Amino acid sequence: MTAQQGFLRPFGLLACLAFAPMGGGAVAQGSDGAPLSAIDWLQQALEAPVPQSPVPDGFGQGDGAGVVLPGAYFESIQSAPLEGLGPEAAGLFRAERVGLPRDLWAGSTRSEVIAAVSAMPEDGLPSATRLGLRLLLAEFLPPRDDMPESRDALLLARLDKLVSLGALEQAGQLIEGLADKTAGMTARAFDIALLLGEEDRACAQMLGQIAASHGHAAQIFCMARTGDWQAAYAGLRVAQSLGLLTPAEGGMLARFLEEEESDFAPPPPQDMTPLAWRIMEALGDPVTTAGLPIAYAHADLRGTSGWRAQLEAAERLTRAGVLQPNRLYGLYTARRAAASGGLWERVRVVQMLERAIDTGDAAAASAALVQAWPLFAAVELEVPLAEIAAPLLLDMPLTEAARDVFWKVLILAQDSPERAAALAPDNAVGRLVMALAKGEPLPQISAPPMAAAIVAGYGTPVLPGLVQEQIAQGAQGAVLLEVLGLLSQAGVGDVQAATEALHRLRALGLEMLARQVAIELLLLERRG
Repeated sequence: MTAQQGFLRPFGLLACLAFAPMGGGAVAQGSDGAPLSAIDWLQQALEAPVPQSPVPDGFGQGDGAGVVLPGAYFESIQSAPLEGLGPEAAGLFRAERVGLPRDLWAGSTRSEVIAAVSAMPEDGLPSATRLGLRLLLAEFLPPRDDMPESRDALLLARLDKLVSLGALEQAGQLIEGLADKTAGMTARAFDIALLLGEEDRACAQMLGQIAASHGHAAQIFCMARTGDWQAAYAGLRVAQSLGLLTPAEGGMLARFLEEEESDFAPPPPQDMTPLAWRIMEALGDPVTTAGLPIAYAHADLRGTSGWRAQLEAAERLTRAGVLQPNRLYGLYTARRAAASGGLWERVRVVQMLERAIDTGDAAAASAALVQAWPLFAAVELEVPLAEIAAPLLLDMPLTEAARDVFWKVLILAQDSPERAAALAPDNAVGRLVMALAKGEPLPQISAPPMAAAIVAGYGTPVLPGLVQEQIAQGAQGAVLLEVLGLLSQAGVGDVQAATEALHRLRALGLEMLARQVAIELLLLERRG
């Protein structure tokens, strides 16, 4: 096996969920040179010829199980339920394409899976984030039916979790591809459209189909947006007289329809919704998205917000794994920083790096990389920085201080294994990381504690009786969802959770994912 073949590659569908750079790290751009959106970029990848790459037949059958070879594309991307199985089997890609079994939920009931999906952590290691998105977006056979009256309940839970994770474009695609949409799905599609700035199109498509749970306010809003002001006024009066709107909704809609101007603007509603947020913005009283759930951050990327708000939103979404690092890079370099401290220091150092690369100044590029690493580690953006910097600095003669950082960059970006091996420090942690990356046996190490926990995770797996029973009954999906919780704890220093998570991943045959998790636990700085 060559070093390139042996170097660890990401588990599963790189292009769809990890948003790794295209073509060995080149910036993904459209014909006009602008960075592509996640969905546009994905579409270009999907239009490429389909290579003949093997797909794992089983789950947990040796070191190669659970892995799709790098470079594999899907023939097409579509959201459609598996034949005759209803909407809960809908997904953006087949489970087999990301090395997971089609019957992942077979050993669990619908209510158990819904509860586990709802409890999924919303932060964690990048590899855990990618795994969580795959579990939410792939096509799986439905679990055992213990909720016959709610055949779309799991799909709605998946959509709600995707939205809470900030994956609006993916959730929107999932809904768009469904042949039959329930009121709940249509309502969620409407909320997504509001946050993406597509309310006019959404109103034109969805007017009269909005879910009753918030349909009256939404329909009045849409009647106004489509120019039917008389109907909107009438609808507002009827809804208010029948008590179908809360006082806050009625007041906001009245101001929206009448364009009232007042020196006193009422405070925003305590329970903010996408519709309320959009109405407040239309009234000239926008509510900052900084303190709102991450899904609202997309609204700042529509081009209507200031540069700082766009940068903060892009950092939030990139950290959550739902925005391409190259799009963040494009925003960092859009204009000159006019302030200092915090966010602006990251902007300034990225611009220093860009100038140094453009001029071929290796010393300046080295200095910029050394400065950038702790700044990005402080906001948990090391992996996006690595994916941006690795291809740009690969051929530069860096200083010794920069090489001490660059080996981590290459390992986290999973780029150029030979160069990473040459730069890795000859110490216990460096040897452990390289053994994980190359798929080699691990050296024994007793310190630091996380390294010792990882080595323990590669001993004979010790599984609780309940976990053994879940695996025996085919409830691999339930075990994987539990692993996400363990990895969230491990990411902030829980060494016992790290060992337990690795035992479970290896017992399920996800060897390469386990190794990537271990690398991130060793190289990323996380705080509880």
